[in-house]
Amino acid sequence: MFASSIAEVTKKRILMFVLCFFQYAFIHCCRSTWSYVSGRMVGEDYFTKQYLGYINFSFLFCYGFAISILGQFGDRMSLKVFILAGTFTSCLVFTLIGVMIQIEVKHNYVYLILQIINGISQSTAWCGVLAILNNWFVTDKKVILMGYFAACPNVGNILGDVYSGVLIGKDDLSLYAPIYLAGFSLFIMNVLDTFLLENAPPEDMKRLMIEEYEKKKQANQQQPQLMISMIEKKYEENLDQYLDYQRKSSRIQYQNGASQIVVKQENEQINQLNYFNAWFVPNVALYAFAFGCVKAVYYILGFWLPNYLDSKNVKDVAWITAMIDLGSIPGGILICLIGYYFNKRAVITVPSLWIGTIIMISVSFSGAFKHEIAGYMCLIFLTGLFIGGCYNNISTAMTVELSNQPELKNSKSATSTVVSVIMGYAAMFAAINQLIVPYVEKRLFVYCSALSIIGGVFLIPLIINEVKRNKQMSQSQLKTY
Repeated sequence: MFASSIAEVTKKRILMFVLCFFQYAFIHCCRSTWSYVSGRMVGEDYFTKQYLGYINFSFLFCYGFAISILGQFGDRMSLKVFILAGTFTSCLVFTLIGVMIQIEVKHNYVYLILQIINGISQSTAWCGVLAILNNWFVTDKKVILMGYFAACPNVGNILGDVYSGVLIGKDDLSLYAPIYLAGFSLFIMNVLDTFLLENAPPEDMKRLMIEEYEKKKQANQQQPQLMISMIEKKYEENLDQYLDYQRKSSRIQYQNGASQIVVKQENEQINQLNYFNAWFVPNVALYAFAFGCVKAVYYILGFWLPNYLDSKNVKDVAWITAMIDLGSIPGGILICLIGYYFNKRAVITVPSLWIGTIIMISVSFSGAFKHEIAGYMCLIFLTGLFIGGCYNNISTAMTVELSNQPELKNSKSATSTVVSVIMGYAAMFAAINQLIVPYVEKRLFVYCSALSIIGGVFLIPLIINEVKRNKQMSQSQLKTY
């Protein structure tokens, strides 16, 4: 994935990956810290649970709306400026939240306004870092790379849980302590990116990278040719029939998770993609609707799980909350690898969602276990493994793969725009659910289970198309014999 015969490319790829990874990780560190601290703020009468729902709704809705509007401009300007303009603002806002807590400002509208600004400012980061990685990695294993990169939000969430668990849970420091630490961590990362992050390789280097990639593709394609002459002699008639079949169907392209379509030359590619016509790119809408449900579950657990556990007087809340992210890391990587090597996406994603549904229902009864904390930790970890794994896979690997479809080959803004569609819709849908959670808090995991089932239903058409496509590919291969 990182290796290249071109001088400096390997080092540059590793550096860009690390910078992008931790840039977004520390953004999620701030979010995770807020979810823990805000639950404690309810207990100290800064605002009610219902008002916390309004704050979380405002943050996510503004984040989703902003990413829908701003995301499509990511590839039309300097990506580094695009990212850092938002992350420096977010860093400032998060520091102001810490100041407000320190001087004990209990005007709830102050935190609402700050989180609205925070949501807008953070909307530039995800589109930007994915676009930068897409520029630097010209390889057929880019999807696998994104599967690993998907762990960055989980690493950030774990850091936020550690900050909160150590500074508040163990050392009994004030609520603003982890807020300041998370904000300072993001500031340091912003400074590093200011000097080290690069939008894309220089033109001459990019040309060499493309040439290297094409040579590798040709080398891989030449290996099967060594067997053709042997096969031709024995199966000449069948081979001729197969080649004739291939010529007749050469205009038909298989699309991931969708039925076959015939594309005329003049309509083969979308030259200028925008937010509205991106919805008509194959599979984007269905994945967006499904991801909306998955993201809603992920953010309900992220924002409300600490408060849910506190209401049940469970100890070590921060460490239990971290389990969902510890499970999401291997879950996302495994689902991505299976999807890549076995060419199955929806077929893997839907069962994972529904297995996660069963586990979430089980969480509601984990308080009856003899070892309560261990029970919560195990079930929350498994929830992360299946639900969080699907979340990571769709948010990164599938999003980049969708933006690299043949129909978008000439679209320079494909990555940021497709990301803005999927992430923007999902964030706004997750925001609406934040208003509902305070009224269903006692049945939190049952509600999350219902959302997971609905998300899987949206992917059923893609499962059918995926099975048909694989069956047709198998039949085509059999015709060579």
